[in-house]
Amino acid sequence: MKEWEKELEIYRLTPAPPKENDLQRYILNYFSEKDDKYIAWFLHYYEKTINDKAFSIVQDYAMYGHFVDIKQAYVIGLLKALQEYDPNRNVPFIVYKEYAAMREVHEYIRTMRTGFTVQSNDEYLRLRKAMRLFREYGGKADDDTIKKVADNIGTSMEDAAEIIRCGMQNMQFVDYYRQYADEDSEESREEVAHDSSSEPDKIFFKLERTEAVMAEFEKLNFRERAMVAAHLGFCMECYATQYYDTDDLDEDGKPTRKPFPKEAFIDIAIDHGLASPDTADKTYRRALDKMKTELKKRGINKR
Repeated sequence: MKEWEKELEIYRLTPAPPKENDLQRYILNYFSEKDDKYIAWFLHYYEKTINDKAFSIVQDYAMYGHFVDIKQAYVIGLLKALQEYDPNRNVPFIVYKEYAAMREVHEYIRTMRTGFTVQSNDEYLRLRKAMRLFREYGGKADDDTIKKVADNIGTSMEDAAEIIRCGMQNMQFVDYYRQYADEDSEESREEVAHDSSSEPDKIFFKLERTEAVMAEFEKLNFRERAMVAAHLGFCMECYATQYYDTDDLDEDGKPTRKPFPKEAFIDIAIDHGLASPDTADKTYRRALDKMKTELKKRGINKR
């Protein structure tokens, strides 16, 4: 077996474990029987999806040569999510773990970015801010643009130019993975937060904005978070906009993937015991206004 093939089959078991049509069964068995073998079985069948995610991240962040480490970071986040997961909340684990898994990946990217190793979170934030400003100032690597960025982030023009150069590095990952991947995974490549763009300045800006929005959403009280999530149609716990309906199976006997419904204010009012839909509407809009105010203070504007 070639070396790159081994990287794709880290969790491959021989012989293959019993296969479940719904990977959630492995997670439920793990909690009911307290046996780690079910996590190994889960990873055996979920590895192709993990490879797909790691492959996309390598391309998006121009980190050729970091495939295995990104893959392992994702799995570490997955296992951390497992420690906090409550199967009684009726959220599939493959949805629940995504936020924790990607946070671990972003932490790895922060410290091991190709061409620019960032030693602290403050430096990483400066890198992302520099790339956002570079984009806002027109994306031209001339002295005027670099000076504006340098003045804004409080560094010399030479250092600002180096930060921008490293941020704009764009190396392409070899195409061998596509020969390995197939469409028979438990998840498709159509992730909610997936961006196939390989332009690092756009990636940096999107990451900064997404994390800021999540942080402000978490500051809302429980009722506000519940109403915002219900009206916009996403899971308030993991931010997914789709779920697996175990009561609606496809022709292969697998749960159908469906979008979370966007609830009307009248339904939200009933769920929360409110007097009228107007009350739910006002609560929802007040929550959004709170988020927008804080995001504006942080310099994250709607674009």
